[in-house]
Amino acid sequence: MDETTSIMETPCPCIGLSGGIMNRRNFMKQSSLSLVAVAAGCKTEGGTEPGHDASIIDAHCHVFNASDLPTARFLRQVVFDDFPKQSAKILAIRDPDVADEFYKVIVLLLGADKAPSADQENAYLTTGRHARLSAQSADNARQAAVEDTAQHLLELDRKSKRIISMNGLSDGSDRAPLAEEKFLNYMLGEPTVTLRADKEFSYSHARAASQRAFDGQGALARYLNWFSLFRLYRHVLVERLISDTEQQGFRPIMLTPALVDYDEWLYEDVDASPLPRQMLVMDKVSQRMAKKGAVVHGYMGFDPLREVAYRARKSAVSSLATTRAALTEHGFIGAKLYPPMGFRASGNSRPYPMRTVTALGFDPSKQLDTALEDLYRLCVELDAPILAHAAASNGSGPGYEKRGDPAYWIPVFQKFPSLRVCLAHFGSFDTKSAGREKMPLPQGSWEWRLGEFVKSHPRQNVVADISYFSEVLTANNETRMSLAASFRRWLTEFDPDCDHILYGSDWIMLGKEAGYNHYVESINAFLRSECRLSDDACDKIFWRNALRFLPLAHGSRGRDRLLAYYRRNGLDEALLPSGSPRLLAGLFGR
Repeated sequence: MDETTSIMETPCPCIGLSGGIMNRRNFMKQSSLSLVAVAAGCKTEGGTEPGHDASIIDAHCHVFNASDLPTARFLRQVVFDDFPKQSAKILAIRDPDVADEFYKVIVLLLGADKAPSADQENAYLTTGRHARLSAQSADNARQAAVEDTAQHLLELDRKSKRIISMNGLSDGSDRAPLAEEKFLNYMLGEPTVTLRADKEFSYSHARAASQRAFDGQGALARYLNWFSLFRLYRHVLVERLISDTEQQGFRPIMLTPALVDYDEWLYEDVDASPLPRQMLVMDKVSQRMAKKGAVVHGYMGFDPLREVAYRARKSAVSSLATTRAALTEHGFIGAKLYPPMGFRASGNSRPYPMRTVTALGFDPSKQLDTALEDLYRLCVELDAPILAHAAASNGSGPGYEKRGDPAYWIPVFQKFPSLRVCLAHFGSFDTKSAGREKMPLPQGSWEWRLGEFVKSHPRQNVVADISYFSEVLTANNETRMSLAASFRRWLTEFDPDCDHILYGSDWIMLGKEAGYNHYVESINAFLRSECRLSDDACDKIFWRNALRFLPLAHGSRGRDRLLAYYRRNGLDEALLPSGSPRLLAGLFGR
C-alpha cells in the first residue's frame, strides 16, 4: 500500500480533544463525565472536517418515541436492573427511597400516553390537522414534561398528607420521613429532611421545583430533558437529528433509523403503537422527508420469538410477514435484530424466561433458529441488510447480553455469503468471545473474533458500526489512547483498507450524553488525532463504506426495490444516493 492509500497518517495539529462522555456499554450504569470540547480549524480536501459541509451517512439511529416501546418493563428489566445503585452513580441519589420515587417520575415522563401514537402521527401527516402541540418541538415537549413533573410533585404531597392523617402519625422530628417527603425535599433542593405535613405546598412551589430540576447543569437535568424528547413526533426527531448533525458541519446524505421489537421477551405488548402501525407511520415519515430533500429509510425490527409464537398460534402477528411488507411496500432498507433480548444469531439454546417457555409449551431453540434462517433467506432474496446489536449490554435476562457475540454470527456468514450484516457498537475490546474466555484481551474480544472473519473473507459484505462510541472519548487519556491503539491494531491486522467500519450515532439513545451536541465532531477528532486515520479512511467510515454496505449500487436488487418505492409515491429518484463505479469497483466483488 503506497502513501496515497494508507489509512493512517500524521494527525492534523489543529484538531484537539478534551473531556469525555459516558461508556455506551454501561447504559445508565456509570457516571456521566464532562462535556467534550473539540477545536478544529484545519482544511482538508473533501474530507470529513467539521465546518466544511462534509458528507455523512448515519447508518445506525433511532427515532422511536415513548408510545413505540414497552416502557415499563424495558426500564425495569433492561435499563434499570439495579436502579438504586445506578442512580447513586449517575444522579448522586444515594437514598434508595428517593431513587424509587425518581424512577416513578421517569415512568411518568415516558408514559405511552405522553407521546403521539403511530396512528395519531400518521393521521397528522396525512391531513395536517389535529396537531399535538407538545410533540411538535423539543421546547414544547420539555415544557409539557415540566408541567407533568410539577403535577406529580403536588400529588406526592397530597399522598404523604393522606398517609400521615390516616395513620395518625406524629408530625414531630422523631418520625421517620416518608419516601414521598424525602423525594419532595430532594426536588426542592433542601439538603436536610423537612417534614411537610403541616406546611402548604402550592402549585407555584411545585412548578418552580420542577423547572429548576429541568434547568440545572448536572446529570439530573440532562436525563430529565432527554426523557422529554420521547414525547415528540417521529418526523420531528428525524429533523432534530439532521439539524444537530448539520450544526457540527456535517451534511447527512442518508439516515437509516431502526425500529425495535421487545414485546415478546419483556412480556409487555406495545398497545399504543404496535409494530405494524409503526411501519406505516415510518413510511409516511420517509415520504415527508424525501419531499424536503432528505433520504430516510428504516430498518424493520424483527423478533424471532414473535415469529415462533405466531407459528405456534400464540400471536396474531407474523414478524417475517411484517418485515417482508416493510421491505417491499413501505420503503424500509433492512431488518433490525436485538439478540440481547434472549436469542443468538444461530445455535440457540436454553435458558429462556420461564414465562416464555410456559406460554409456548415447548423449548423454542430449534424454532428460533428456523425463524432466523427464514429471515436471512428473505434478506438475501430482497437484497436487504441486517443491523444487529452486538454489544454485551442491555440484556433482558441473566447473561443474555452475551448472546450478541459475533461468534454466533460466523455460521450465518458462512451459510449465507451474500447476506449483508452490520454488527453494531464496535470498539470497546473489553468482552471475551465464547470459547475464548482464557485468551487475553484484545485477542479474545468480540472485535477480534469478527476481525478474523473479515480478514479471511474481505469481499463479504460484513461490517461493524461505531454507533454510541462514547467510550473512546473518556476523560481518562490513558484509556482513550489504549482504545485508539486497539482500534489501529485491529485495522492493521484485519482491515488495512478500512472497508468494514461504518459511522452511526445511535440517536435518540445518545441524546442523554453530556457533549452530545459535539458528538460527530468528537468522533471525527478521535479518528484523526488519536487513531491517526487519513482523510480517505475517515471518509470511508463516515459515508463511503455505508454507500457500499447498503444496497445502493446501480442495478442491485436492493436499489431497484427502493426505486420502486420512490416511483409508487411520486418521489424524486435522484435523491437516493449511490456510489460511483470507481468507488464500487472491486469492493466485495460488486
